[in-house]
Amino acid sequence: MSTQIINVPVGHIIANSRWKGSSLATDLQSSIPVHFENSSDVVDFYPSTNVGVIFLSEADTVEGCAYKRRAARLRRASTVRGAVIIEKTPTSAQYLLDIQKFCVGNLGLHVVPVKNQAEAAAFLVQLVYAEGKLGSNPFKKDQKREPSDPAVLNALMSFRGVGSTSAKSLLESFPSLKQLCKASLKDLAEVVGKASAGKLYQFLHGNS
Repeated sequence: MSTQIINVPVGHIIANSRWKGSSLATDLQSSIPVHFENSSDVVDFYPSTNVGVIFLSEADTVEGCAYKRRAARLRRASTVRGAVIIEKTPTSAQYLLDIQKFCVGNLGLHVVPVKNQAEAAAFLVQLVYAEGKLGSNPFKKDQKREPSDPAVLNALMSFRGVGSTSAKSLLESFPSLKQLCKASLKDLAEVVGKASAGKLYQFLHGNS
């Protein structure tokens, strides 16, 4: 599953319909127009056409590696630049460093810790306003990447059974994360073997 192209009017925000009725959505609606989309898209909020944001609640961070799948899907989207808002509470704080390492270090996503949904809404409102001003938002700036993307290389090396040699071999066969996601299980197995290929394929495609 990948993100879809959604046109967002300047000064508005589009939210995934699963947020309808939430306190976060209510806080947003008190400041800016909110439009809900019935979609299975991984993105929770679109503050602009160019930016997609996912929100990780306390439960999401405590749950474990499910957030990695969502972040990886956001990272491989060619239609938007990604950001991750994390609800940092006394319970979830212990997981924050690992999440930052994965999202920032491995995937190159922006990570924004917040105390609660009200603070998340305030950040999203600021982001919507910033998106209306050319050049004011760092999320909109083009990020030049080398042909062999270090973020992709680090992400591959985070998989058990995929070392630096195997990761480099994967990038030689599939130079971008988009091409890697299009690779068949057989294609991956030819590079890293059946066991590692199966786990990698399941992760990339969100299979349980």
